[in-house]
Amino acid sequence: MGPNPPANNYRVTLSLSKATTHADGELALPGASVGINDGYICFVSASDAITDVYTISSAVTGGKNIQNSDLGSTSVILDNVPGASIKVYMVANTGTIANLPAPVVGGSMTAYMTRNMDVRDQGLYTSVTTVGNADLEESGTPDLKTADIELYTDVAHIQIKNIKFEGDVSGKVAGIFINGYYPTMKLNGEGNSLTSSNIANDYDEENGSDIFPVALKTFVYDDIEGKVFEANATTPASVSPVTNDGVWGYNLFKSATPQIIIKLTDVVALGQNLLEDQFVTINGFRNSLTSAPITTLAGGMIYTINTDYLVIKYENMSIIPGVRPMQVDVTVVPVTWQETNVSPNI
Repeated sequence: MGPNPPANNYRVTLSLSKATTHADGELALPGASVGINDGYICFVSASDAITDVYTISSAVTGGKNIQNSDLGSTSVILDNVPGASIKVYMVANTGTIANLPAPVVGGSMTAYMTRNMDVRDQGLYTSVTTVGNADLEESGTPDLKTADIELYTDVAHIQIKNIKFEGDVSGKVAGIFINGYYPTMKLNGEGNSLTSSNIANDYDEENGSDIFPVALKTFVYDDIEGKVFEANATTPASVSPVTNDGVWGYNLFKSATPQIIIKLTDVVALGQNLLEDQFVTINGFRNSLTSAPITTLAGGMIYTINTDYLVIKYENMSIIPGVRPMQVDVTVVPVTWQETNVSPNI
């Protein structure tokens, strides 16, 4: 067990009840897990002051460092934890977030939890940011306390498996856009300003849109003018992703259910070539099993628009995004990247 901790300090046995926790990404599969690549463990006093900080790393051990491979399946024993500590926080997968520095001993934990995560750093299911905390509990052994942290993510996943055209409607999918997303979210789960637009020019990256900037391409939208997907030669016509994972997928911060805007070009409808780009607006989801409306995206949930669930009709199209909304049934699976099949509202 090693030497006894100094007076007023104690030893903590730290374990994670869900080390591979609530999240998944690109091709989101139920039960897929999130790893712990890096991050911080903070001990906190009753006055909210950070009393000690450990760094989680894949390379550095010893001192105030914890090997990431030691977290999860076994407990980690930490010596000399300051006696004023009553709570422990963990923030995992922070290394890609440039503006998220290490917590500082003596600083406020509440203030630290207001630092921002960026949606661009949440693109891979294996490394979405996860957060958790727990009280330090008495173990029954003098100078030894325990804590069991359950990690959560504020990232949800939306994926579309294919798009169909009904009747004599056909066209090319030129872009898919999430309208009403959080570019950033605080570590405490509070969103900042939602980003949305119903202006057609914002849905073309060549216009230098502030709503869908190039930096957020593939994270909250796909503007695929250069490789427009032709409708397949089937009746009705359909369009499927040519991505490696077979879905159009987006990891988004939890929010009210956003609109999904689909941009179409070279549309043929009612025997006529439509000269202007057309937009189809998915304005809401229904649970495909219960038909209950889904009004929010929850962290750790997968919302899947399954094959043949998204069917575009002529009356769903408009030259203005956000007009003529439709609903879609969606499969929803909660927790541990649980999947939910959903029906889109069109």
